[in-house]
Amino acid sequence: MRMSKRALLIETAIDIVEKHGLNHLTYESLAAATGLSKSGLIYHFPSRDALLRAMHEQLAHTWEQEMIAAAGGTAENIDERTRVRASFIVMSQSATLSDLRLALDAVGNPTMQEPWLDVMRRWSVSEETITKIPRLYLLNVIADGLWVHDHVNGFVLTDQQRTALVSSALALYDECVPPH
Repeated sequence: MRMSKRALLIETAIDIVEKHGLNHLTYESLAAATGLSKSGLIYHFPSRDALLRAMHEQLAHTWEQEMIAAAGGTAENIDERTRVRASFIVMSQSATLSDLRLALDAVGNPTMQEPWLDVMRRWSVSEETITKIPRLYLLNVIADGLWVHDHVNGFVLTDQQRTALVSSALALYDECVPPH
């Protein structure tokens, strides 16, 4: 299936952020990377914020699709155990630089955070869990740590190391919420 021009622009913008950082994402850099004119870009994205919002929406959508694939169904159509385990497994994978840069940029900006929060409301352990079952919420904290680990700790986890950590965290989950 042929990718729409809008989808191609979003993908290219994400690639620019991955390779060069968020500050390098401009109409000019996107026009140069895609061969479109600046006015052609403005047709699809009337402002930089509109482009950023579309990028957040695309990344959040991709993230949710990964969780659906891991769980074998949508958040609404699976049990809580399957949902929590699938979201942990997906969230514990290493972030791309573009994911990380865009997520950090969204902090404090409700318009940019909303696509992420919308997915998190469906898939993540709720904030109320912190005081009710702290070890269960700890799973979210561990996943967040695994997500950023490779970019902030001076070394990249090997697949074997990441698998061992994920297995240990899921064992903690099984202790908190034993299988039926």
